[in-house]
Amino acid sequence: MARGESRDPDSKNKRHLPEIHSVLRATATAAAAGTLVIWWPAFTFGAYNAIFFDNVLALWAVATAVLLSGLVLHRRVTVPWRNWIALLIPSAWIVLGMTAPRSRGFHYLHYIEVAITILGAPYLTWLLSKILMSDYDELPAAERYGAVGITVAIGIIAFLLGKFNDLFLTCADFDVSGNNNPPGCAPGPPFHLR
Repeated sequence: MARGESRDPDSKNKRHLPEIHSVLRATATAAAAGTLVIWWPAFTFGAYNAIFFDNVLALWAVATAVLLSGLVLHRRVTVPWRNWIALLIPSAWIVLGMTAPRSRGFHYLHYIEVAITILGAPYLTWLLSKILMSDYDELPAAERYGAVGITVAIGIIAFLLGKFNDLFLTCADFDVSGNNNPPGCAPGPPFHLR
């Protein structure tokens, strides 16, 4: 490269895309993070009337990673006690599941699992966005709550898609993906793009 020549490719050949507003970027990032946490548990709850253990353990892993980060940095940062409690809830569920007798009809544990997963995801969205995005607190309140609202909306839509999966999926779609067929799935071949 010759002296004084720019390292960037010729700017005449670059596509000029509009700059994305920082409020949109922060809100969309928070909403996307939350929907990655909530959509599959909500779908399986709709389709199977169950939240799979791997969904609960994924929520536990994220909450525990944030919790441990706070513990490691406790001398430099303070985390409000209610956040510590919220981050401990998935661990409490696991301990409760280990200690509750399985043969004496502790069916309510399933409902605790559902509540922790479905209600915990929007809260984790808010908490993780607050921790991971430096400009999250600078967002107007409507956008901050909007990201959590989007997470809740996606959770509700995913639940309904799971509940009414027979309208757009077949039993073979579940077979091909390695899942068990949910009750009431539609018979037929798997969906293929042609």
